[in-house]
Amino acid sequence: MNTAFAELVQTSATAADLLDAVARVVRVVGEPAFEERLMQFLSDVVPVDHCVIFTYSESGEAGHLFTHSRMPAHDAEKLARAYVEKFHEDDPNFRDLQELDNVRYHSFKRRRGMNEDYDPAYKNHFFDRSGLIDKAAAVGKVEDGKVYCNFYRMQGSCAYSDEEWETLRAVMPLATGLVAKHYELAKARGHVFQDNGSENIVRKSIVHNMVSHDIEPFRVLTEREKQVCERILLGFTTTGIGLDLNIAPTSVATYRKRAYAKLGISSQNELFSMCLRGRFAS
Repeated sequence: MNTAFAELVQTSATAADLLDAVARVVRVVGEPAFEERLMQFLSDVVPVDHCVIFTYSESGEAGHLFTHSRMPAHDAEKLARAYVEKFHEDDPNFRDLQELDNVRYHSFKRRRGMNEDYDPAYKNHFFDRSGLIDKAAAVGKVEDGKVYCNFYRMQGSCAYSDEEWETLRAVMPLATGLVAKHYELAKARGHVFQDNGSENIVRKSIVHNMVSHDIEPFRVLTEREKQVCERILLGFTTTGIGLDLNIAPTSVATYRKRAYAKLGISSQNELFSMCLRGRFAS
């Protein structure tokens, strides 16, 4: 526990409730419920209107992990995609993000009024037009890059007060660490599909529509064999498939072997090619 958060707990009139809220988040790290629990925890400490988590790979490629916001979902999604596809290099924190390869945690300075150091086009797109008025940000290291955590206030709420800012800074190391662990665990289980304009999104759609339905050539497979093949194509590891389906890794290998034999293939690449051929044939 970092010193600032420890002091927050010690001075809180509801310390037990605060620690219980942390425990509720920890219990769902790596699970779909994590985003909602994280926001509940933050709201118990300092209300956050818009939380968006980006990722940066070791090669510097930006991705969008998740957004939880009170702005309309379609608007929040468009904003995140615009950042990933076009604007991330205009982020005033971008240079620091690229230079923090060996730092486990770092919080960025506050830019009051969202004016300091912002490119005018960037500020207009992400703040003036979207209604975001204040921001706290931090980065955490993960195995294959970084998670970039952003916590905003929107119009209709006040900017963070000095007291709220200090409280948020106290919990950000914990929140960022939980996000980093969530990302790593969810990715190991094959649950992470980052919106980075890559083939991952296309692949997820193809697999869902082909393997999971009774379409040639996959109709020869049992339901369990389909489930294993779908997860192979979505990037799950053998361990991740076992965790997701609650079966042993040896069982995963057995179902994979049976499925490949029925389909007349021997590799994941052949499985994906078959999925594509089936899609175009249908």
